[in-house]
Amino acid sequence: MKNSKIIASLDLVDSKQILDLAEKISSDIFAIKINWPTIMSCGVEIIDHLSKYAKVICDLKIADIPYTNEKIAGIASSHGAWGMISHIFPGEDSLKAVIKGAKGAKVFGVVSMSNPDSEKMLNGNWQTMIKMAKVNGIYGIVAPANNQDLLIKIRKDAENLKIISPGSIFQGGDPLLTLENGADYVIIGRGIYESKDPVEFVNNFNGLCKRNNLLSS
Repeated sequence: MKNSKIIASLDLVDSKQILDLAEKISSDIFAIKINWPTIMSCGVEIIDHLSKYAKVICDLKIADIPYTNEKIAGIASSHGAWGMISHIFPGEDSLKAVIKGAKGAKVFGVVSMSNPDSEKMLNGNWQTMIKMAKVNGIYGIVAPANNQDLLIKIRKDAENLKIISPGSIFQGGDPLLTLENGADYVIIGRGIYESKDPVEFVNNFNGLCKRNNLLSS
């Protein structure tokens, strides 16, 4: 669904389960996100397979030296990743390497995470990291759905950067409020794949977005 606000986080470890679910919901979401456990369990080819159904964002949280970052981003890109998530905190040289390796795939930089200790270790530098994201022209940033006060500040500072937000439902965030407060897309995982009817969940949430005038044209 072109204007859906859902990025479905299919962070599972069974290829058949992932692909079956992707086929069912792909027409009603914006993109699919997968993480390291998925790729390590199913093989890097899972990116190729999922790309047949929807845009794939590889949640790699790349955070290494430039040489390694470029390699990681390049492998994901070569298998059809539409986008990938990278940390920004290792520095500008490392971020530039991700961008180079991505070869045009969208790069999303983490400026805050949805776990409690992000407040201690990461959140104090979000403004610096947003500035670095802008200077280097990446596509978007990652900001939490379970910290609305911070999200509002990040949205104001981010300007034209796209914001994707994890931390809804099982981590306490309200996905609808997250969109109202400036996220462009909400990342929803367990809320979808642990529901009795994932298709119904997705359709219901799209309906809520439509009724609240949150779907883009």
